[in-house]
Amino acid sequence: MQAGSIFAIGCRRWFRGLAILAVAITTALPARADNQVFSLFDFQFEDGTIMPELRIAYETQGTLAPERDNAVLLLHDALGDRHAFDDMIGPGKVFDTNRYFVIAADAIGGGESTSPGDGTGQDFPRYTIRDMMAAEYQLVSSGLGLTQLHAIVGRSMGAFIGLEWAIQHPEMPRNLVLLAPSARSDANFQVIIDLMISAIVLDPDWNGGHYERNPVEGLRHAGMTYYPWSVSAAYLDRISAARLGKESEAAAKSFAAWDANSLVLRFAACREHNVATSFAGDLGAALGQVTMPVLLMGNASDRLIDLTGAQRLRAGLPQPSYAEIPGDLGHHAIAAAPGSPEADFIAQTIRGFLK
Repeated sequence: MQAGSIFAIGCRRWFRGLAILAVAITTALPARADNQVFSLFDFQFEDGTIMPELRIAYETQGTLAPERDNAVLLLHDALGDRHAFDDMIGPGKVFDTNRYFVIAADAIGGGESTSPGDGTGQDFPRYTIRDMMAAEYQLVSSGLGLTQLHAIVGRSMGAFIGLEWAIQHPEMPRNLVLLAPSARSDANFQVIIDLMISAIVLDPDWNGGHYERNPVEGLRHAGMTYYPWSVSAAYLDRISAARLGKESEAAAKSFAAWDANSLVLRFAACREHNVATSFAGDLGAALGQVTMPVLLMGNASDRLIDLTGAQRLRAGLPQPSYAEIPGDLGHHAIAAAPGSPEADFIAQTIRGFLK
């Protein structure tokens, strides 16, 4: 949508925006606020498209300190939403709500934030990782009135967003935690995404993205394509055929629950991730903007986003800490089940870093 018809829409919603802001920036925010929505008016995407109203759904837990310096922002992976870190949030947990004010939001294009599934379909802007970062930056800075975050924590796609945040707004986060990070999407990751998207677009129901019914079979096949890359070859060798079938079917169902356009555009954004884009391709210049300590965590068996990404960041960042998650879960290691060795290792490492 072009700017000509947008100004009047923004004006009509001005007072409602002020009301949202006034509620959000109170000094002592509530211990938990479910299903909150922050609206950004006339939001301009990186490609120049202007959206009259972009909604970002979010939740907060814990209490903001009088000094307003104890906020922790959690950034989810491509298939997740603002509940991705729920097992790690609460009194005495990694993100201790007796200590931190925890913010979790749905990124553009999924969850309860504005997405193609709302009805725009193929007309939805081709958003980027930087667009997701910019929207959540506005949520934190304008919506919640914060100038500083104790930490940003992101995994997979969330790690992409977190790294862009540290590059574009290094003054805000005091610490950065990145699980399965990379400065850019490599060729292997791009090919996997291409295969997944191909499985969707080959569904006869796809109809160029202008479908009358969601192409569920294509989504299911995309999920089954994704699954073996999300774990390691060693993991696949050691599990039973029955478990393999069960986990593959779970991946298929997970993908089928998505609106197809929403899933395709989400992974397209991940495919194009490259922090050097804003610096004329100069990765060193991009990483040179990052001033805070950064914890880099990956898994040696990850075939989706391998350790090369974390290792390159370790070599290029001023204050890196580096840890490898044990086990053969592959990419799944960054979201391992509570109580597992992988989850315990992640929890202990993040606790130590944030202290």
